Amino acid sequence: MVSLEVNISSEVSSSPQVTALHSTPHVSPTPLDLSPEEYDKMKDCLVKDNSEETSSTTTPTMATHAKNVIKIPKTQFEGVIGTALFQTIGPIVQKQQMKKSKLIEKQVYLPKSKYTMHYLEREAALDIPKGKTMVSSINTNYRDQQPTIILFHGIGQKAVDFAAFVNKLDIPSNIRILIPEQAGHGKDVDRAREEGDEYEQPTHQSMLSTTSEWLDGVHASNNCNAFGISMGGGVAYFIHHHRPDKIKRAVLVSPAIPCCVDKKLISGIQDSSNNFFCFESRQDVKLLMRDLSTGRDDDKRKKKDPIPKFFNEAVYRMHKKNSPEGHYRGLLMNILPTEEGEEEGNVFTAKTDIHAEATRLIIWPEKDKIINCEQGKAFFKETTANEENKTEFETIPDCGHVWHADGRIITDLIQARTREYLLEFK
Repeated sequence: MVSLEVNISSEVSSSPQVTALHSTPHVSPTPLDLSPEEYDKMKDCLVKDNSEETSSTTTPTMATHAKNVIKIPKTQFEGVIGTALFQTIGPIVQKQQMKKSKLIEKQVYLPKSKYTMHYLEREAALDIPKGKTMVSSINTNYRDQQPTIILFHGIGQKAVDFAAFVNKLDIPSNIRILIPEQAGHGKDVDRAREEGDEYEQPTHQSMLSTTSEWLDGVHASNNCNAFGISMGGGVAYFIHHHRPDKIKRAVLVSPAIPCCVDKKLISGIQDSSNNFFCFESRQDVKLLMRDLSTGRDDDKRKKKDPIPKFFNEAVYRMHKKNSPEGHYRGLLMNILPTEEGEEEGNVFTAKTDIHAEATRLIIWPEKDKIINCEQGKAFFKETTANEENKTEFETIPDCGHVWHADGRIITDLIQARTREYLLEFK
């Protein structure tokens, strides 16, 4: 899941002042009070019967000049105001969510991986039996059986992005909460910036290895339930298989198991017709937002753009500012599935479920354009067909990877079911 949730109201108290710039430098700019709707209508009129793109060998028409004249100031306005909102309101809201969740930022050095992993933790409140002391209650057996919930984030996200979801889940205080931050994400992006070309992007194997070592490094108990969404769902799937001594049950939402990644998305990324979340323009932002709903080509849904178009320029600018050039594309290409067939001993090339005996709940949006629901059904087909297995497979109609067609975000849709499943411990 890409970290692009916007918690800012889409309502604007007054119409933006758009400045019309004339191509002649001696003419002063003229302010035009246009609402976004009026702006779009005016632009459509100006460019009517003109191609979207003008060839370098073709003389630009007056309509083309006029289109560019209006487009520039609106983009600047949206970029400045939208970015300011993100940088002021965003941190305030996130700080409040973190405080409420009681999650604390921590880190642990992993000697085998030679890597420092960042994570969030909410320590469990001890339930000390009557007549017992704290010292007598904290024994090896208690630590080994400490109920723990581990949450794995999506691609492009940070651990702190889960704070709001943790608050909605309302997890009892006697349960420990852990949220690891994968390499190439969050605070590790600072390391990527410092190391430059020397930085090694994570792979499926390195994420599995570091996560497994991290479980031991933070002394995770033998009574953990896991939640993962998108890339995090893939990590949760493989760590559940790799460390059944720690992970007892899991909730996987659109798990990015390599062979379940949408084939059309993969081909688009490979031929550069789809930049996914490696934005090169505000247009990329707009298209990704639509793909994270029920798809860029779905013109029947109630909410065509899940976030106000006003924020597209701000999202693009913040993306460029907060990550080294080419970082996320390098990350993406390193974990993108290839066309190679299944390799013996390589779990990441598996075409069918490798952990049929697992206890888990799988939730899949039916119109997911990122991690394909039909490909997911095929991957788990043999497992779900056997009634003796403990896999529950549920789908969400008319919903995309992040947003439902009506604009609701997926974490709100899965909240109750996820909580119910995660709170069942040994």
